[in-house]
Amino acid sequence: MSPVIHPRRGYHLQSFIMRLIVRSSAIHAAGVFTLERISKGALIVEYTGTRMKHDDADKLYNERPYTYLFGVGDGTYVVDGYGMAMYLNHSCAPNCETEEDENERVWIRAIRDIEAGEELVYDYFLYDGEGDAPCTCGAEKCRGTMYSPTELRRRKRVAREKARKKAVKAIQNK
Repeated sequence: MSPVIHPRRGYHLQSFIMRLIVRSSAIHAAGVFTLERISKGALIVEYTGTRMKHDDADKLYNERPYTYLFGVGDGTYVVDGYGMAMYLNHSCAPNCETEEDENERVWIRAIRDIEAGEELVYDYFLYDGEGDAPCTCGAEKCRGTMYSPTELRRRKRVAREKARKKAVKAIQNK
């Protein structure tokens, strides 16, 4: 059998086949762990799944406490994850990051050397949703939520504006 070559980049796709396992995680339910050392910069796995409009996904998962949705492009579309990558947990001290290629395919890449037995994690940087999205990563500098710092600032701004409007309305009704 001849090797499978990436059509545009020319590297062997076999190089992406890593020894990974999904098992119980101290962070949240199940997580992905590596059975071999991974070098910084290595592409590890693709975040695969059905692509759908963000609004359609919101309707589909309206009553679910969690999802495996990954926003792509300008956020109009999401990938409804399945496969190994959907089990990567959030951490405020990640060893991986995500990157999107020109075809809006999402890849998980190592941002530091990762030793065999480590859980693979990335910062979700959530940018929408309801509720608190508490973080349970246990990192020394955990920010306590999976929301991005930008989203946290936006939420604080919205809460301040809402409180200001409520105070003005209370004064006007006196």
